[in-house]
Amino acid sequence: MENNEIKDVKVGEFLVRNGIITQRQLNDSLLLQKDNPERLIGEILVTQGILTKEELIMALELFLMVSDTQVMHVDEWLDQDEVDMLMEKIKEQQ
Repeated sequence: MENNEIKDVKVGEFLVRNGIITQRQLNDSLLLQKDNPERLIGEILVTQGILTKEELIMALELFLMVSDTQVMHVDEWLDQDEVDMLMEKIKEQQ
């Protein structure tokens, strides 16, 4: 995948394309998000138990690396407020 193609990919699509979650898991999470639009897809995936917080953070770090998104460095020891802030920044860029 070209770098400019990745910039147009949403986080959920990126997770599916890289085998981190299935399309069905994404679709189920997106349905839940329709009823709770203030919740980010990563938060929903963690709440559902599809991903752990650490898996989500590692996946987001990979997404940031390959999409060349300019956001702070992510590590697996972020607290929930930092994860939320990172997810908001990604959401704003999409």
